[in-house]
Amino acid sequence: MAADGWNSSGGAAAVAAAPGRGVYVGLFGGGGFGSSNDIIQRGTAYFVEAQGGPLAVNATGSTNSGGVGFIGAQVGHEWSYNSLMLPAFEIEGFYLDTGNRHATVNAPSVRLPVHTFENSFSSNSTVFLANMVLSFPTSYSITPYVGGGIGAARLSLTGADSLQVTPMEAGINHFNSGTSSDAWTFAAQIKAGARLAISNNAYLFGEYRYLYVGSVDQTFGSTVYANHAPTSPWTVQFDSTSYQLATAGVGIGF
Repeated sequence: MAADGWNSSGGAAAVAAAPGRGVYVGLFGGGGFGSSNDIIQRGTAYFVEAQGGPLAVNATGSTNSGGVGFIGAQVGHEWSYNSLMLPAFEIEGFYLDTGNRHATVNAPSVRLPVHTFENSFSSNSTVFLANMVLSFPTSYSITPYVGGGIGAARLSLTGADSLQVTPMEAGINHFNSGTSSDAWTFAAQIKAGARLAISNNAYLFGEYRYLYVGSVDQTFGSTVYANHAPTSPWTVQFDSTSYQLATAGVGIGF
């Protein structure tokens, strides 16, 4: 007969596996901070030959950093494994509002030694991730965990404006024929947090997340004004962005 964690043959008795949550769902939200990122704006202005002919624009700069907010949901399954670790797989999606962003970009050339644009736009992302999570059960109501995942993000920009400030072209939005753009890119995250049981099945959780969103090319409309040379559509390449996020949520295990 086994006693005090030892079996009759003198070996250590098997420790019972901690119960997993099984299928679970959660709702969460929070806020944080997004980094600045480098951008490159490319296009061609089709000036007539008397004005020097077509002018290629290759403007570089960076966006400002700023605060963000997000809200999302997750569904997953956690298995019983042993008394020290509970593995889980989950899928989650969230809407990330990155607010208004600004960038100053410069495209000096022989024809225009100083050629500067002030850009602005509203931005948000819809992020989808598949995560692996490891929880570490304790004898208390609190369960710490760590996780990570990969997926995709759809970056949406609206109300884009590109104003040439040097030389000044007052009232000319160089993106005026198409001020919105959407594009998909790679996304990944790591997270660490803890759950607090509030009943047999329900729990609260809080966590820190580091979210990486890859570089992406956005395409805006050409410049179309009666008093301005026509242009090609504009391509703006955004470098990768990182986010530091604080999360709070509620979940239910089944």
